[in-house]
Amino acid sequence: MGSSSEQQSSENYDFTFKIFSIGDSGVGKTSLIASFISAFSQYSAPTIGVDFKIKFLTVGGKRLKLTIWDTGNIYIHFYNCIKC
Repeated sequence: MGSSSEQQSSENYDFTFKIFSIGDSGVGKTSLIASFISAFSQYSAPTIGVDFKIKFLTVGGKRLKLTIWDTGNIYIHFYNCIKC
């Protein structure tokens, strides 16, 4: 668990955004997210199910909370069924 100062700072934001990465298997969704979060590694195991990362940014004086969902390939099929 994080310290109380980490928890306090993570709760202070003006806007929150949920971002979903959806795409074919093996195209680099996880690597792209890891690069954005600053935890890039040469190898990442395939995502099974779903994983998420949180990043805080300040843009134009506003503090943003980004929740970035990294989905496995199965969610493409689920998304396509919803569109039907």
